[in-house]
Amino acid sequence: MRKFVLLASLLASTSVFANDIDFYGFEKEHFSGTMSRAEVLDRWQQPLVLGNTRDYAGRIISPPSTKTRAQVAAETLEAIHLGLMSYGERGLEPATAEQEERIKVAGQRASHPGAASD
Repeated sequence: MRKFVLLASLLASTSVFANDIDFYGFEKEHFSGTMSRAEVLDRWQQPLVLGNTRDYAGRIISPPSTKTRAQVAAETLEAIHLGLMSYGERGLEPATAEQEERIKVAGQRASHPGAASD
């Protein structure tokens, strides 16, 4: 019986020690913040300087889209037709005011298919 208790205590202590091994050095990477919790919560409530809002996880929240799928598809096709979109590393020139207007009109035509075109 004494050997069984000795063996059980030995097995229990080795599992505790095995947990203390830090193979990847995570214990060395401690983070210590300089702000108090109240300061963090207060800063989180303030709007960001750039105008972007973020959720509790730090992701940027963008407003919901007001365009339909048809508008986006039509504008994308018009931009491709005008040579404003490409794949790869080709340098692209910014769109001119006339090109932006044509893209906008293409989106409007897609959202109102029965309307008269220009």
